[in-house]
Formats: sequence, C-alpha cells, structure tokens
Amino acid sequence: MSKRIAEIVGNDNPGVDEIVTLLKSEGKEKAALFRKSAEVKEKYVGNKVYYRGLIEFSNICQKNCLYCGIRKDNNEVDRYNLSDDEILSAARFAIENNWGSIALQSGEIEHAGFSDRITRLLNKITKMSGGKLGITISLGEQEEDVYREWFKAGAHRYLLRIETSNRNLYAKLHPVDGSHNFDRRISCLKSLRE
Repeated sequence: MSKRIAEIVGNDNPGVDEIVTLLKSEGKEKAALFRKSAEVKEKYVGNKVYYRGLIEFSNICQKNCLYCGIRKDNNEVDRYNLSDDEILSAARFAIENNWGSIALQSGEIEHAGFSDRITRLLNKITKMSGGKLGITISLGEQEEDVYREWFKAGAHRYLLRIETSNRNLYAKLHPVDGSHNFDRRISCLKSLRE
C-alpha cells in the first residue's frame, strides 16, 4: 500500500478528496485497500453473515413518479398485493430461521385502511417474534402520527427514499398533480428522524 493510501486509511475522518483518491485506487493499491477493509470489518463485525428478509408485499402505488416501474399509470406491470397470511408466513420463516430482521415494502399508499392494516401486521409480527425480530418498513409518505403508531407497533426503522435533494430536479422527476411535493417529502424525512 502506498504511503498516501496508508495515510488516508489511517485517518478516522477522511475528506472528500481523500475518499475520491481511495475510490480511484487500482491494481496493488486497490487489493491492499480491500484487505484493509476486510480487517476493519473483521474487527468490528466479525466473520458473520446476517440474513435479512425483504417482503415486497405489494406493487400497487398511488404515486406517479416519472422514472418508476410501478408508477400508478404504468399499465404494463402486473399488480399484486400479498394477503396478510402470506406476509405473516414470510415473517414466520424469518423468525424460525433466526434471521436478524425483515423489511416490509410496498408502493406508496396513504389512507386509513392501509395504515390500519400495517399496524395490525406489525403487532402480529412483533408478538410472533417476542419483539426479537428487527422490522424495517418502506411504505412512503405518511402523516407523523402514522409513523409513530407503526413505531409503537414494532417497526423501529423506516426507509423513505428521496431521489434528489435538488428541488428543480425533483420537479422534473415528478408530475405536478398534487400528489408529489418536495417540501412534504422533506417534512416526512424530518418527522421520521424525530
């Protein structure tokens, strides 16, 4: 490993230029960097593999993001929505096989019936696992009280994608239809952080 790469790797807080230098590594430097990263992983995580189950239970979405394959107006996609029993069966499999966590994911739906269904599922999965299964959900924009309800029911992580933090690019990627609002997306992210 070159002296420069060794200095960067030894820095606990590398700057952007240093990270770019690491990413551009080639040949022997790249191999040395990979060996060093394996050492760090071994030190902090160990030689383990963690299984996490992704349950994509529905591709029905009320949003119409212009880049998305499951956008509302895409009539070429076969829509599906797993039953509660199918979702619970997948969660049970994860529990019985000692997986660390699951993620429940669907298209973005925002209405009371949907949020009530998710709350019921989270309560059942949490009860089935004795609270030992980590649950992440990725279900789009919701009201803050819904996020809190889901947290209380057992979902302690939430994945809310934001494709860009650039307001103008966001406007190009999303139709002007009342369903897509940059400020609302940011507000939801802030609610989730709290």
